[in-house]
Amino acid sequence: MAKKTKYLSVREVQNAYEIVILSKKVNTELEEEMDSVMHMLFFQTRSHIQMDLSNLPYLPLTLLTKLLNIARDLRLKKRVLVLLGLPLSSYMYLKRFGLIRLIFPSEAILRESQRQSTE
Repeated sequence: MAKKTKYLSVREVQNAYEIVILSKKVNTELEEEMDSVMHMLFFQTRSHIQMDLSNLPYLPLTLLTKLLNIARDLRLKKRVLVLLGLPLSSYMYLKRFGLIRLIFPSEAILRESQRQSTE
């Protein structure tokens, strides 16, 4: 990846790109950088995208909506967006509205602490 990123770590893994959010909070600059990287990966590659959200304590609805839109667009191109470290509140939102299958989640997407508290 040619462009340096401030809030994201991007690397190519087998048949996918892995994006790790380095920031501990969501702000406008993070969202703009994420939009830029996601759109670049969407248009310039044919790979799946895996995003690790585990550094974020919560996921604002606006950001979750953006991720769902990207997941839908990727699905139309026969690719997937996988979200790791999804906060429990976001997981429950997706489950409530039947949007789980867009991101192919499994029990592994929940953070360890949240998984233990639900058992």
